[in-house]
Amino acid sequence: MASYRSGLLCAIMFLAIHGGWAQTSDTISNACSNALYTHFCVSSLSKASGALEADLTQLSVIAVRLSSEVAKPVSRFIEKLKKRNPNVSALEDCSDLLKDTREQLHDSQSELKQLSNVNFMEYVEDVLTRLSGVETNQDTCLSGLKESNVPATLVSSVKDNTDSLTMLISDALAVVSTLRQQGHI
Repeated sequence: MASYRSGLLCAIMFLAIHGGWAQTSDTISNACSNALYTHFCVSSLSKASGALEADLTQLSVIAVRLSSEVAKPVSRFIEKLKKRNPNVSALEDCSDLLKDTREQLHDSQSELKQLSNVNFMEYVEDVLTRLSGVETNQDTCLSGLKESNVPATLVSSVKDNTDSLTMLISDALAVVSTLRQQGHI
């Protein structure tokens, strides 16, 4: 199951990076212009429902939503690993980090949906702070596993399942940063 999921995620990433989805908008291109994974950002947003017609604020919500949607199966995967490896305390830490990631992504999405000109900068700064923290959770999980001296196959399996989430969170951070730079709704 894990190798199937890894293969599926690799195929999705390949299509995204190599232009498997052709249609895009200027707003999406602008929103992803500063992203670390620019092609992945453009591709993932371009295929998201409503993104082609979305303004920058709406794209921010969509980018965070995509991260949240990927965080759910990653969290389930970590829970399954935890049950199979009950003596690996680092998996408990990973599980807690993924729960925190999901909660923070949900809160960020809610806050972005409530943006107005009155609270714009405060909310956007809150979301950026939250996403910056969430961005490190997967690295913290992997570092903890490596320090626990678990088999390399376990670390590799977790990495394979968290890579796309890490990329999506990074891209969401870039989109929200672009929103902040433009300074209005």
